[in-house]
Amino acid sequence: MSNLLEKDEISLKQVFDILREYVDEVKKHWKLILIGALLFAAYSGYKAFVKPVTYSERLTFMMDDAGGAEIPGFDILGDLFGGRRGGQDNLDKILQLFGSKKIIHSTLFDSVTIDNKKDFLANHYLNKYSVDYLVGAYQSMGGLSYVEEWPKKLLNDENFKFTSDSTASFSNIENQYLRLLYEKITGNDDVGITRSLNSDLDNDSGIMTLTMRSEHPEITLAVLNNIYDKLSAFFVEKSTEKQTKTYRIIKHKKDSIITALKTSEYRLADFKDSNRKLVTVKGYLDQLRLEREVAILNVMYGEVVKQMEATDFALKNKTPVVQIIDLPRSPIVPSKKSWKNSFVVGLILGAFLAMVFVIGRAIFRKIIGSV
Repeated sequence: MSNLLEKDEISLKQVFDILREYVDEVKKHWKLILIGALLFAAYSGYKAFVKPVTYSERLTFMMDDAGGAEIPGFDILGDLFGGRRGGQDNLDKILQLFGSKKIIHSTLFDSVTIDNKKDFLANHYLNKYSVDYLVGAYQSMGGLSYVEEWPKKLLNDENFKFTSDSTASFSNIENQYLRLLYEKITGNDDVGITRSLNSDLDNDSGIMTLTMRSEHPEITLAVLNNIYDKLSAFFVEKSTEKQTKTYRIIKHKKDSIITALKTSEYRLADFKDSNRKLVTVKGYLDQLRLEREVAILNVMYGEVVKQMEATDFALKNKTPVVQIIDLPRSPIVPSKKSWKNSFVVGLILGAFLAMVFVIGRAIFRKIIGSV
């Protein structure tokens, strides 16, 4: 028993000796640790200092699609909603559409007024950020090289502006400028561009949140408001596409029947006016035929009106209800990371890393010396 206690005491003494040795190593190289901490702190403080002020705002809303979203034959939403009716899964996929090119592009080419000038949101983006700034996001190694090569050619026309919203007929160079803006909003992990637009869904409440962050408050508000309008209109349109198509077909049929009915009624009235005193078998048969035609058309008209009312009810029942909870409002409070706080955090983290380096170097030397 005493031997075990003695061994434990020896082991504990060895532990304290090792700790003391490392503490002495840290004290011995305190200047190196201080220099490392100051360098790391200076770097952290500088990054926070030069980082631009950002303006973040959010929009929250609920969308009730309990009526069902039958959207057959549509390349995007058909896959998302086909065979499913409502539910949190649908709501989550609705949010994913905010990052789709169809929605982002239509948002960028909506006309908005910023600084008393009405123009495409895409052109406002180019005015606020400049092509040079946007292309700079694709640079690495302090601007000495590019992670991707395609943005370099866009610097040849730094005053570029979009003159049309017809994205389907864009040239290759116009598509590249458009990609520049698209990736500014949705991000690009391969290049290291952070998303400006993010979405979130609370599965318990069904509340959806869109958050937009940019260096310009006007851009933040314009993107949030316009992208919400585009997607909500897009979703409502596609959710009711089948019912709307049916309604239009029945309406066209009703219009055709009422036109034919009026024509037949006029012909019957004209026949009676023209043959008041004519009592021939042939004339009687013509009158019966016209009366039968008018009667049939009357029945058809009554039925098509019933169908139209039923279809109109189904259309309204299928239309999703979008409820806004919180709208983004101006002014937006700017967000700026404190360089002083970053300096202090960098100082502590830098000191810790420097101590790890000093102790690790001592351990390595001890291992090499024992070999």
